[in-house]
Amino acid sequence: MKCLHICNDFYSSKVHSSLYKELDDLNVDQVIYNPIKKGVNLNNNSIILNNKNSSILYSKPLKKYHRVLFRSKISFLKKDILSKKDISDVSCIHATTLFSDGALAYELSVKYDIPFIAAVRATDLTMFLKYRKDLHRKCNQIINRASKIIFISDNLKEKFLSHPLIKKNKKNIEHKCIVIYNGIDDFWLNNRVVKNDIKPVSAKIVYVGSLISRKNVVNLANAVLELNKKGIKCSLNIIGDGGSDKPKVIEISNANPNVIKYLGAIKDKQKLALEYSTSHIFCMPSRNETFGLVYIEALSQGLPILYSKNDGIDGIFEINIGEKCNSNNLNDIILSLEKLVKNYINYEINEINFSAFDWREIATKYSKIYNSIQKI
Repeated sequence: MKCLHICNDFYSSKVHSSLYKELDDLNVDQVIYNPIKKGVNLNNNSIILNNKNSSILYSKPLKKYHRVLFRSKISFLKKDILSKKDISDVSCIHATTLFSDGALAYELSVKYDIPFIAAVRATDLTMFLKYRKDLHRKCNQIINRASKIIFISDNLKEKFLSHPLIKKNKKNIEHKCIVIYNGIDDFWLNNRVVKNDIKPVSAKIVYVGSLISRKNVVNLANAVLELNKKGIKCSLNIIGDGGSDKPKVIEISNANPNVIKYLGAIKDKQKLALEYSTSHIFCMPSRNETFGLVYIEALSQGLPILYSKNDGIDGIFEINIGEKCNSNNLNDIILSLEKLVKNYINYEINEINFSAFDWREIATKYSKIYNSIQKI
C-alpha cells in the first residue's frame, strides 16, 4: 500500500510531520506532496523518512493569483504533480484540507480511480464555505466521492454537518464522518504532571500561543486586570510572539508589570514545562480554533483550562477539565475566568486518558483507514 498525502501546510506545521513520521515507523509507504508559495523556507519543517519507498515532493511555487483563482490553482497543481510522480502505484490519497487539498485529491481520484479521504479544517468553514459560494458545487463533489471525511474535533464535525449547504447532504455523508484528534509531542506525554489540588492564594495564569487577534490574548489580559479590581488575586504570563496584537500586549504588560508579564516566545520544551509548573491555570479564549494542541499540552501539565464555547476542544472531554466562555464577550471571559479561579480544586484533570493524543495511536488509526479503502 502507498498513500499519497496532499498537504499544503506541510512546511509550516509540525502536526502533519508528526503523523508522517509515525506512519513511517509503521512502515507505511508514503508520498508527501507539498504545494508551496514562492519564498518559503523548505528546511523549516523537514523530516527524514526511513522507508525507502517514501518520498517528499514540492510543487513549483504557486502564483499570487492562485489565491483567488482556485480552479486555476488546482489545474496547476494537478499538472505539476503528474510531471513529478507516476501515481499508478498509489493505493489511496489523504488530503489534509477539504478545499485546497481535497479538490486536487478529487481530480486525481476521478482520473485514476484512487480512493481518498479528506480532512476538514476550521478555514474550510470560516473561509471557503463562508466566502467562496462559487465553490459550493465542488465541495459537494469532494465530500460525495471521499471514502472518509476526517475531523480533528467533535465540535468541528458538528459545525460542518449543520452548515446549510452540508445539511442538505447530511444523510448521504454522515456515515463516513470520523473524528480523529491531533496528537501532542511525546515530551508532554512522557512528562505528565499531576494536578495540584491545593487552591492557590493568588492564581498564576499562563497563555501560550501566537499574538494574532483571533487568539484573543488582549481580552484575556483585560479580564485578568478586571478580576484584580474585584479583589480576586491573579496574574498572567503571556508566552508567544508574532501577530498584530503584540504591540498592545507589550503596552498592557508595561502598564501593569505586577499583574501582566510578557515573556516572549519560549521554544525550548524544558523551559516551557518549567513555566507550566509554576502556573495554576491555562487560558486561551481564541476564536475559530480548529483544535488547539496547546490546550492538551497544558492539561498534561496538570492545569485546568479556559477555552471557547462551541469551538476547538469544546465537547472532547466528558469530565470537567475547565471552563468555557463566549470568546466574543469580555464580560463572559471575566465571569468564566472567575469561576475557574474559585473552583480550582474541582477540576478532574488527573482523570484524562491521554492515549487519544498519542501520535503512534493516531497513526495506527490512519493506517487502518488507508488499508480499508485502498485501491487493490
